[in-house]
Amino acid sequence: MGILSSLFAGVSGLNANGTALSVIGNNIANLSTVGFKGSKATFADLISSSISGGSGAIQTGIGVALTSVQGNFSQGSLATSSNVLDLAIDGNGFFIVEDAQGGTFYSRAGLFRLDKNNNVVDPTGFKLQGFLADTTGTITGTIGDIALPSTTASPRATTTALVAANLNSATAPTGVRGNVVASAASTTTTAAGNTSFNINLNGDGAQTITVANGLTGSALATAIQNAVRALVPNDPFKGAAYAGFTASVNASDTFTFTSGMTGTTNNSTTGTGTVVITANGGDTLAANLNMLAPTSTTGTDFLLSDPPATSDFSTSMTVFDSLGNAHLLTTYFTKVGENSWNYNTVAALNDVVTANYHASNIDSSLGIVRVGSGTLTFGTDGTLDRESTVVRYDTGTAAGTSGTVPGELQIDFIGATSDQLIAMNFGSSVTTDGGSGLDGTTQFGSTSALVQQTQDGFAAGSLQAFSVDANGIINGRFSNGQLRALAQVVLARFPDPIGLTRTGKNTFAQSGNSGQPVTGTPDSAGLGRVLSNSLELSNVDLGESFIDMIAAQRGFQANSRVITTSDEILQELVNLKR
Repeated sequence: MGILSSLFAGVSGLNANGTALSVIGNNIANLSTVGFKGSKATFADLISSSISGGSGAIQTGIGVALTSVQGNFSQGSLATSSNVLDLAIDGNGFFIVEDAQGGTFYSRAGLFRLDKNNNVVDPTGFKLQGFLADTTGTITGTIGDIALPSTTASPRATTTALVAANLNSATAPTGVRGNVVASAASTTTTAAGNTSFNINLNGDGAQTITVANGLTGSALATAIQNAVRALVPNDPFKGAAYAGFTASVNASDTFTFTSGMTGTTNNSTTGTGTVVITANGGDTLAANLNMLAPTSTTGTDFLLSDPPATSDFSTSMTVFDSLGNAHLLTTYFTKVGENSWNYNTVAALNDVVTANYHASNIDSSLGIVRVGSGTLTFGTDGTLDRESTVVRYDTGTAAGTSGTVPGELQIDFIGATSDQLIAMNFGSSVTTDGGSGLDGTTQFGSTSALVQQTQDGFAAGSLQAFSVDANGIINGRFSNGQLRALAQVVLARFPDPIGLTRTGKNTFAQSGNSGQPVTGTPDSAGLGRVLSNSLELSNVDLGESFIDMIAAQRGFQANSRVITTSDEILQELVNLKR
């Protein structure tokens, strides 16, 4: 019986070593297979038998059995390539691919390309899976087939335009000035009812001025000046009218009041620079001052018929409407007072719906339309202090309509969405925005010049090229100059990758032994990074495979000798009968 057992043991050895040779041969055959993971055969002895019947007394083995073929999922070497869609995983994880029937498979082979439908596929046509992006380039949590757009990308209308420039503080102001002169009358304030009056600067609205009793002459002028400068303007833009207000009196006791606003205010039809004094109820101070009608001296403000001659600096910017059509807007800056600049923005006559604009805001000879105007006020340190709301001229009136948001234009481009709002951002102004006043337009004593100019709109565009970063994000570059995310490669990892089932074509399938896949973005949560223009080579070690092959060959030969020897002994046993 023992001799027969040796035959069976020898046969099991032949089978086991033969299988090991098959595993080794498969490894060597896939030496050049991209992303291939080698395997190793493992053995275990079969149940032993006890000759004496006693537990553990005399035991003999009855051979060997193949227990498993374990995969080797160590990192393979990386090689570069010229294909952007050749991807390699540097670290843990698998690419997720799907076949035409929706079956899910996993692979380390990053040989990808575009098929006729612009889907990213491997050589067998399995579609690469990833996190999809919306039309704005935001990566969503939806996993699906990665496909690159073949149609024209949608345009985006301009909503914000940044203009950062320096306006020369040495520029001489232009515009209009207004003041009010009192008659020659000596006035002393008393508690009897002449300590207050109403004052209206530049059409900002009447506000009450109250001074102390017993003032006359220069003391009264100083008190009035301080009281006016302490007022808070109703229109924040008109702060200069209050901050620069002066009150004086001459030897003849003639009072002169002058507004600090030395230029027109284009966001108001009453912005004339005048100072208007009226009585405050029954108070007699206004009457005692005996103020005359306001007088003014005129200058040259911005003229649509000759923008270059009536402005001190200009800059042009291309913006886009809702259809992606480009339009050139030119903004002219005119200094209208100390630290105060008006700006007027014009567009081409052929770009806007002229029926919505008053004839006074159209110059047919120059082919331009005024679409908006506003004012910038600067501090004495050159910082941008205030930004006015913008006068919109698409309302069909000569004076236009003041908007509600500082710097926000409203334009009607031909054929596009009407009332397009474009916020002209001149920087973070100190009073209007609560900023530093130094990150945009400033007023320093140097030549007026453009520092920076950007806008957020763009025309329609087609995909020209794409790239893949280490986080697996596929970024597309479009003909309109935009760069946005198209998708993000998703990776999967398993608790026990050795338990995966090999399904051929460089793919694996989930099994009960592998556990559930955990998906995520590359270079996060224990997953490796993705390298573009790279491929992971087979991790088969040829030298190690040859050594294993020699060992398997010797094992096979030795087991065949066991069978031969057992056969000879059995032959001698048969010969005993003779």
